[in-house]
Amino acid sequence: MKVIKKIKESVYWFLRKHYVDWAQYHAPQRLADILYHDVFHKWINWKNPQTLNEKINWLAFNTDTSLWSLCTDKYAVRDYVKSKGLAHILVPIYGKWDKAEDIDFDSLPDKYVLKPNNGNSDLIVVDGKHKLDKQEAINKLNHSGAGKFIGSAQPHYLAIKPCFIAEKLLETTNPLGLVDYKFKVFNGKPYCIGTWANRIPMTNTGDFGIYDLDWNPLTDWISNKAMNHVHIPKPECLDKMLEYAAILGEDFEQVRVDFYEIDGKVYFGELTFTSAAGRDNDYTDEALLKMGQQIKLDFSKKIKRHWDLTPYKNLVK
Repeated sequence: MKVIKKIKESVYWFLRKHYVDWAQYHAPQRLADILYHDVFHKWINWKNPQTLNEKINWLAFNTDTSLWSLCTDKYAVRDYVKSKGLAHILVPIYGKWDKAEDIDFDSLPDKYVLKPNNGNSDLIVVDGKHKLDKQEAINKLNHSGAGKFIGSAQPHYLAIKPCFIAEKLLETTNPLGLVDYKFKVFNGKPYCIGTWANRIPMTNTGDFGIYDLDWNPLTDWISNKAMNHVHIPKPECLDKMLEYAAILGEDFEQVRVDFYEIDGKVYFGELTFTSAAGRDNDYTDEALLKMGQQIKLDFSKKIKRHWDLTPYKNLVK
């Protein structure tokens, strides 16, 4: 019986792999459903989405996401932030290159951050340029980018023209490290704030917290998977962050607006439209439902799309 069971499991995973390989290039919405089921053990309710994750997926596959693509682009979004009158919160940039091989390492300061404009957790922190293996950095950057987002069912990344940027390295003496303040914003109204402390960028791990707009902890909103007992002090610039989050989120049904704070100054992080690829399980089911209720979907704006992502196959590493 054990042998038969192992054979069945092997056949299942063999067929699943080949189906997923097909779906990521021809049926990304179906792929999103499969990956969602892997996390939550249920399918997305496409006809009547309720939770934040379900509504993010519905928006991603049934509405015009061209502005998502522009604002997900870590280089192009800078112009969007400037257009909102918030140029002063942008992290200083040292250079932009279309190819990793063209990066002028000699022109860069001793400390900086290198990253693709369409990546996720694949930045390179340079804390002393003499320590940098340039070829290794180039290889890593060339293996980052949009291709992997085919496999995670986030096709709006594919509309981003790849490039690479060097930014100022944000440094802090905070014992919790550089804290991420992640504002959930619905139709221009901040709703709650997720925080990440003791962050390890390369593994995208750390200590997660949730706060309301008055900085009261919402511990009961944190899932068992993400639960910890780290308290993040209220940021000095919370009122400014709330103001900026509202401005940057006013054009979207939902968006996550990220900030940093160093020495009383706010820095813009990024705009994210598919948090955790639309499969965020750091929040409890109840919290995801409450946030989902903040989004009023307009089903009349639903658009039909034909997906053929085969040309991007060579991007997947």
